[in-house]
Amino acid sequence: MSTPHQLARAAVGLTLLASSMLSCERKAPGPEECARFAEAVVGANRYVTPAMDAQIERQTQECLTRPYDRELLSCVLLTRQARSCLASFRARNGDSSESEGLGRGLPE
Repeated sequence: MSTPHQLARAAVGLTLLASSMLSCERKAPGPEECARFAEAVVGANRYVTPAMDAQIERQTQECLTRPYDRELLSCVLLTRQARSCLASFRARNGDSSESEGLGRGLPE
């Protein structure tokens, strides 16, 4: 192959690689983000009881399996107001259904 042909081929390859990396950006929260979110929802601090640990696990799984967005997670982490953040999330997404677990039985 000629040098210009190799350069063109390399440029095309780099362009495809860059575009595939940008298009694969994860939009949903990942495991670490969901774990921090769950700890904020439960109100975990320095001392975590077995019951709190179970709640954190449930909230983490819910975060990973429901279509929560980073805006909801950010709201909960910044304000520690899980119920009001969830209400905003529902309004943003046109969802009027009740959550099965977020903030249930937890202090506001």
